[in-house]
Amino acid sequence: MSAFQAEGRCGGYISYVIPALTRERVLKGYEELLLGVAAGSAQGVFEWLPVSSKTILLLIFYLAGLHPSTAYLLSLFLNGSTAAAAIAYFRRDILKMVRGLAGDEEGVRLLKFILASIIATGLAAPPLALLVAESLEHLDRLSMTLVGALYIIMSILLWRGGRMKDHGNRAENFRPYRDGLLAGLAQGLSALPGISRSGITILALLALGKSPQTALRLSFIMSIPATIGGSAYMLLLNQEITGLIPAAALITATATAAALSLIAIAALLRASQKLKPHMLTTIMAAITLLTALIPAQNP
Repeated sequence: MSAFQAEGRCGGYISYVIPALTRERVLKGYEELLLGVAAGSAQGVFEWLPVSSKTILLLIFYLAGLHPSTAYLLSLFLNGSTAAAAIAYFRRDILKMVRGLAGDEEGVRLLKFILASIIATGLAAPPLALLVAESLEHLDRLSMTLVGALYIIMSILLWRGGRMKDHGNRAENFRPYRDGLLAGLAQGLSALPGISRSGITILALLALGKSPQTALRLSFIMSIPATIGGSAYMLLLNQEITGLIPAAALITATATAAALSLIAIAALLRASQKLKPHMLTTIMAAITLLTALIPAQNP
């Protein structure tokens, strides 16, 4: 018997859809690794797309039989797994910020931008995350409908953002403190399920006159302290939450997310001009709303 079945709190959807005998023959006790690969793949790919990876993880954990509030907190924890990949990919930018402490002009500007974004995100995100966790505790399956509604709102915002991009790029006119504070406030809103961190920060940076390439680069660098902070905040308030998922699933998810993140970052920076974010979020809105109709199996 796997840890999923022993816990009695995970694998609910797998158990609901696949009969016990077939599950034993096909999955052969690998449900934990299956969940880890699924969650890690979603995190590693969708963290960098204008689709809320946090909400997709919420759906995966929810379908595995976890309560929506627990699934939301676990998704915040796993969000931090991509930080290592981002640090590795943007190591030159990080070193540039370190050199900024010694007076490097470009490094100083980037450092000011990141510090301003950290402050703004830190003020906006924690109260929203706490509010959402409390709300999901009471909304149960209705929370999935809320997620779908938020995806629809995000689709409209990103569609308008795409129209702004089509109007052409204004001069960069980089103002570190102003841009960092506004982008950081936008990033804080991604504590809401259905709101994409990369999507809403890219939208804010485009509105501030940044080119698509610069908007993606700054958004991805901003993700490093934000994802680490989100995971630390979740663990600080809910240290026991990771015990609801077997260690094998968490380790597999973390490793998968880090590996796929490196691939996704490189691919997206090359193809940034061709992204159509509002189409992706519209598809996810449909998937999320359909998921809300699936009857959950109570443990």
